[in-house]
Amino acid sequence: MHSKRHALLALALLLSEAAFAAPSLVIINANVFTADPARPRAEAMAIEDGQFSAVGGNAEVRALAGPATRVIDAGGRLATPGLIESHVHLGSTLPSAPLPMPGLPFPGPTAEQALAAVAAAAKTPGGWISAWIGPLVARDQRNWRMALDAVAPDRPVLLRGFWGHTAIVNSAALQRIGIAEDVADPIGGQWGRDASGRLNGRADEGASPVPEVRATPNDPAKLALSFQAAAQRYARWGVTSIHLMNSGKTLEVTLDTLAKAKTPQKWTVYSWATGAVPSIAGAWAAMDEAPKTLPPRVRIDGPKWMLDGTPLEQNALQREPYAGRPDWRGRSNHSDAQVREILQTALRRPGQIALHVVGDAETDRVLAMMESLASAEAWREKRVRIEHGDGIRDDTLAQAARLGVVVIQNPTHFPPAGAPRRPTEPHSMLKSLLAAGVPVALGSDGGAEEANPFLNIMLATAYAASPREALSREQALLAYTAGAAFAEKQERSKGRIGVGMAADLALLSQDILTAPLPALPATRSLLTVVDGEIAFEDPALADAPSPK
Repeated sequence: MHSKRHALLALALLLSEAAFAAPSLVIINANVFTADPARPRAEAMAIEDGQFSAVGGNAEVRALAGPATRVIDAGGRLATPGLIESHVHLGSTLPSAPLPMPGLPFPGPTAEQALAAVAAAAKTPGGWISAWIGPLVARDQRNWRMALDAVAPDRPVLLRGFWGHTAIVNSAALQRIGIAEDVADPIGGQWGRDASGRLNGRADEGASPVPEVRATPNDPAKLALSFQAAAQRYARWGVTSIHLMNSGKTLEVTLDTLAKAKTPQKWTVYSWATGAVPSIAGAWAAMDEAPKTLPPRVRIDGPKWMLDGTPLEQNALQREPYAGRPDWRGRSNHSDAQVREILQTALRRPGQIALHVVGDAETDRVLAMMESLASAEAWREKRVRIEHGDGIRDDTLAQAARLGVVVIQNPTHFPPAGAPRRPTEPHSMLKSLLAAGVPVALGSDGGAEEANPFLNIMLATAYAASPREALSREQALLAYTAGAAFAEKQERSKGRIGVGMAADLALLSQDILTAPLPALPATRSLLTVVDGEIAFEDPALADAPSPK
């Protein structure tokens, strides 16, 4: 009886200690931007079991620390929820080192400059000749196959639009990658042809990744290295979650890559559809066939469809003709029947759907078709992602809000101040979207430099070409945290600093809410935490001077 009483007392003591376990990490003296409207600011945070266990004042949170708790004095620095990259493509490669080309990224080389560079490279024997190109080459309507054959008849050539919607090849390249004259257009893609029906060297939209993918088959081990490099960059910026638009790779390859890379961030992989599946239904079948056991911190959603192109190659479907091309308004990548099937299938299936929609005419078509197929309530539950959303206009803004779409915008796409535009051509919306009740998230849609979240926050808050659409710094930061979590339907678990939320945070080198605007891109994270685990810590954190 005596021993039984002791056992019960010991058990009660253990349970009591477990109930009041000290946090593993406490951060005090911080300027905490919580992204939580119920408590926008705080001084300190405690973390236990991967979640925020306390958020509040210095004294009350500091008092929770135990003997094993690590206590970090933030020195008054700005702490934010972990930043979320809402739209990025990773792992794109060319089959050879890219030729230097003038004018990149905008406007890129002229056609003559590109051909001269290829001709010079072709004077020596070798394999692939590859280069990134800009809008000037992509918009040039010449027969590129013939032009490249004339300067490089014996070596395969691939010219790739840096934004990913167009590729140009010669005859040797077509032969090398096994593309025959009778090749069928993939779903949502086009192989360019001349008046006689012969391939003219262009591969647009869903066809554009084919030369790159066939010329450089995916190697998960090499891809893992590129993913690791990207993850390290992101960790140094305080990015704790990444929405990967899975272009140019199968889900199987990407999941294998993420398993090998073992990156600290959380990943939502949006399965790729346009040009990559044999049928509309096949997009969801590819997701169903994915492994049920995923790498840690990885989830799958989507699929993503490319419904039109972009203004760079002038294939985004516009209401008005493009400047200098009075008979051309761009084009849709999918027929009405295909878009209807995409939307109807999305309504029946769990999860989200992501739609690349850029042109205003394409936006009109998609929103009208959504209205015709289901109630606004059904679409709000689905939370359709509109990637880019440049085509939402004043007369469709209320419709977009009613249907509950989420817009993922990319500030590096915005034109600089003074960029030539037609008087009737409006700028992309940001502030107007929020004012109308359309949720906004921000992402880079770019490479190493463009992926800097603080560059994108600067561009969104400056918006030199359309100051009336500029966000406040708080709005831009919310779009990179709570807004981005909402965009992936994960707002109940991350994107805010609050008790019970995932302990994702960034302790920044400067206060991006008050620092001079041009200085924002130099911001870095001194401490990045994912699910309570330190993903990056600047060795100088303890010695770095506190901000004034």
